[in-house]
Amino acid sequence: MRIRRAYADTSVFGGCFDEEFESPSRAFFAEVAAGRFRLHTAALVRAEMEGAPAEVRRFFQSQLPSAELVEVSEQALVL
Repeated sequence: MRIRRAYADTSVFGGCFDEEFESPSRAFFAEVAAGRFRLHTAALVRAEMEGAPAEVRRFFQSQLPSAELVEVSEQALVL
């Protein structure tokens, strides 16, 4: 079975602590934990997390060991 890759931005991590998005966000991370997806996120997201609530930052940090951190090129930022 080929593992699919999935990208998560800041709002996906924060969604785990938002009443409206908690259920689908937690379901997504359960799929990641089960090995159905390989989590990718960006170094830019890590920087954005500095301003996030503590619980969101802690959750983000807990996901980093199994995530691939993607660097964002200057060209991508210009877009």
